[in-house]
Amino acid sequence: MERHERIAKAIAASGKKKGEIAKACGVANSAVTQWISGESKSLRPENLYALAAATGFRAEWLAIGAGLEHEEQEPGSPSEKDYALIPQYTAKGSAGSGYHNDHVELKGGLVFKRDWLKRMSLKETNLSVIYADGQSMEPTIAEGEVLLVDEADTEPKSGKVYALLRPNGEVSIKRLVQSFAGGWVISSDNLDKRAYPDEPISEDAIQQIGVIGRIVWRGGGM
Repeated sequence: MERHERIAKAIAASGKKKGEIAKACGVANSAVTQWISGESKSLRPENLYALAAATGFRAEWLAIGAGLEHEEQEPGSPSEKDYALIPQYTAKGSAGSGYHNDHVELKGGLVFKRDWLKRMSLKETNLSVIYADGQSMEPTIAEGEVLLVDEADTEPKSGKVYALLRPNGEVSIKRLVQSFAGGWVISSDNLDKRAYPDEPISEDAIQQIGVIGRIVWRGGGM
């Protein structure tokens, strides 16, 4: 079996659409089509491991056909049927004045129960995991905590916390609050407003700030 045939088998067995595979691997739909057809002769390591995570097949088997198709599963270990692997990136979202990510890499993923995602009305292909940096969102979000971002939820809602892409390219984690006087306030949860002042912003200006997605879960140390 050729590599493109193994890839086609893995994608078909996963039950996922090409678009879902492309998003999980961080590539265009056309790239997945080329992997399946054999038109593309190269497959970058990060794409290979992302494809393995998205389909549940072993990267070594996908690449060269060696070994088992799937990892032997220990009794009681998470199964793809019950758990979804959400891609985890090295990107940081600043809970401070803003964090500029010069280089972002896929670091693997975090596993979430599918029934929990369903209860939360979350779709795994719209989700990603990043890290918090800074103290402006304490006590809600502490520095270093892991954040689950719903990239499909980009319409600002008053009182919700979002990952924002600033015009200068920095990513910040802030709460958006609609002002009674009109417009919005980009707010930090930290009560030290000298260090972390609120930012009033007009209705028009908020459209200039890219909303990456809403923060729907956070996890960290106890």
